[in-house]
Formats: sequence, C-alpha cells, structure tokens
Amino acid sequence: MAKKKHPQPAGPDEEPVSADPAGTYEAGAGLSPSASGELTDASGCRWTRKRGPLDARLVKRLVRGADEMILGDGAGEVLRSVAPQARDAEWERIKDRLDSPDPGTFQGYEFTAEDGRTLLYVEEFC
Repeated sequence: MAKKKHPQPAGPDEEPVSADPAGTYEAGAGLSPSASGELTDASGCRWTRKRGPLDARLVKRLVRGADEMILGDGAGEVLRSVAPQARDAEWERIKDRLDSPDPGTFQGYEFTAEDGRTLLYVEEFC
C-alpha cells in the first residue's frame, strides 16, 4: 500500500499548506473530472470517479473522511487541493449551496485510486 503524504501543520499566522500544491491534478482531455470520470495527480496516480453528484450528507462525510480533497471549477481548469486542517472552513463555505437551485452551485464527486484511497472532488458551477 502506498504511503500517504501528510501536510505540515500551519503556524498561528500561516495558511494551511497542502500536501499537493494547486495545479497538480489534471482531468482527462481538458474536461472537468466530473465529465471525464478520471483525473491524475502529480505522482501519476490515476483516480476514477466512483459516484456523484453526491447529496450534501455524503459530501459532509467525505469532507472529514476522504484521503484527499480538491476543489475545481465547472470547466475543470482550476483544481486546488485542500489541506486536512482547512476542510472544515471549506465545508462551511459550501454547505448552504449544495443542492441549491441557484445558478452558482457546488456538486461533490467521490473518486477512488487503485490502492483504495478516496478523493472528494467538489466542483463549482457559476
């Protein structure tokens, strides 16, 4: 089983540091991961979509339990890793908009790697 990378804890005046810096995930063929059904990280690990869009209950569970979490836009061009210590703040930001009828909404998707790790991908549509 692959060894997990863990980010260093942030100091009191620092932003949390992600284990995977922004831009290290790529969706297939220039599509968003939700459309392509897969993405690859900087280490070459391929993640495959398992299910989604997820309801708010499943997103909340994965915010706290997934091995990795990334945020992206509907075009799949901007993918940003979220450090474990920053997940609660991100959840507060998106929870009221999940399943919203408003044009700008968030949708969650669960991805898995061959080694069994899970990734939560939250996509924002504007």
